[in-house]
Amino acid sequence: MSLRFRIPHIAKNFRFRIYITFTATIALLTAAFAAFYVITEVNGFRATMEREGRLLATVLAQNSRLPLFAENREALALLAAGTARYPSVLYVSINNTEGRPLTEVNNPKGTAEGAIDMVVEVTSPGLVSSPEAVLLGHPPVDQQRVIGQVHLRLDTSSARERLQKLVAATLAIGTLFWIVVSLVSYQILKRVTASFNLLMRGIEDIGSGNLSARVDLDSDDELGRAANAINAMAASLELRELENLSLQEELLKAMRLEVQEEKKRVMARLIHTNKMTSLGLLLSSMAHEINNPNASIRFSGHIIAKIWNDAMPLLDGVWREEGEFYLGGLPFQQARGALQENAAKIVENSERIARVVQGLRDYGVGDRSGLRPDLEVNAAVEAALSVLACQMHKDIWLKTSLNRELPVITGNQHQIEQVLINLILNAMQAFPDGRGVVLLSTRFEAAAGEVVIEVEDDGVGISAENRERLFEPFYSTKLEQGGSGLGLYISQYIVAEHGGRLQLTPRPGGGTRARVVLPAQGPAPAAT
Repeated sequence: MSLRFRIPHIAKNFRFRIYITFTATIALLTAAFAAFYVITEVNGFRATMEREGRLLATVLAQNSRLPLFAENREALALLAAGTARYPSVLYVSINNTEGRPLTEVNNPKGTAEGAIDMVVEVTSPGLVSSPEAVLLGHPPVDQQRVIGQVHLRLDTSSARERLQKLVAATLAIGTLFWIVVSLVSYQILKRVTASFNLLMRGIEDIGSGNLSARVDLDSDDELGRAANAINAMAASLELRELENLSLQEELLKAMRLEVQEEKKRVMARLIHTNKMTSLGLLLSSMAHEINNPNASIRFSGHIIAKIWNDAMPLLDGVWREEGEFYLGGLPFQQARGALQENAAKIVENSERIARVVQGLRDYGVGDRSGLRPDLEVNAAVEAALSVLACQMHKDIWLKTSLNRELPVITGNQHQIEQVLINLILNAMQAFPDGRGVVLLSTRFEAAAGEVVIEVEDDGVGISAENRERLFEPFYSTKLEQGGSGLGLYISQYIVAEHGGRLQLTPRPGGGTRARVVLPAQGPAPAAT
């Protein structure tokens, strides 16, 4: 066979590719090791030269302190000449603080190519005085100051010669090592690949579907163990076919169950999305249906107040001339104040209804308008209590503990009132016999910078299964009593919009604690 046809065949041979890869890797590793060794030695030689030069410069700087301070050029020249006697020193100079050489020595025996320059400052010893300080009578100062510098230039030609010899020796040893390893690796690969070909023929037979085929390779090396493993695998594959059939059946059953579970989860999300859509439609419908009659009520309240204000001077004149008379079963003076107060309440409650409707609409679109940076939490609490005054039962005792030194928060007072009304009503409805105590408290946690409102009751509490669904829309344990399932859901949304959090936890001893945490705008006001 001609060489032209043998080369492509050899290039496709697995043994040849492994051999080329292995020898190339060894060559790269040898070159890398040799380069690393040479670079390390070069750096070591240079570091040694730098240490030698710095030591000579430091010694010269120490010895030249007093001559340099006194500008004794002869003594400095002797010191420089003594340092220049070292074989590696090419140039020595001692300069003053202005950089002007006071003495310098050149050594022409070396070359300046690749030389190392060392500059060390010369400092004055402690407790010295300048000539001006001595004339002025100032005491000596215990501090060092720079009075000059020492400049040395070191010859590196001898080190370069040693490095050239080192590089040559390293290249020779590396080349010899590579040749020896390449020859040894070729013999090893020749033996390994002979068994590998036998192994490949057995694998091809098994891969074609003949699971009864076996690899006839009797050796105790890695290939022999691989052949034994392949034979064992072929024997086990026949047994695994039946197991695979049963596993496939079980997998199909598990997939059916998983699909059903995923279907349930998707349906739950669809139901929740549908609830949210219904909630948006409900809010829009409520806003439309309530705003129209409420606007009429508010307008009527204003008209009644205006008519009454116009009629009061006439009725006052009648009362002064005719004496006491009755309106609506009440004496005129009593009816006079009651009518003014009720007309104002009509307008005030109508505006409250409008704010509630607007709050629901804002909730539907996520509006954060109407936030005040100076909202007083206690003012919102007292307003909520005034709204609930007519809802209180005689057998339910509402106790309050309000901290009067709370910092202000950023928020919407009407929305905070709405949250408190929902929480207090829930607490009042938690007593099965209609008797109990509700505690409403406020405080400031200075460490966290938060204002805390707590509503506690000693009612029946919340079961574990209901606790996980408290904030779901349309979920309520009081649907039979007219609950909508939106109170806690909307309250949590409002508190989250204010940057706070709403927490419902069991109360020690029975009952529930509702905790509203809101970020404060600053520290609590100082007590007056």
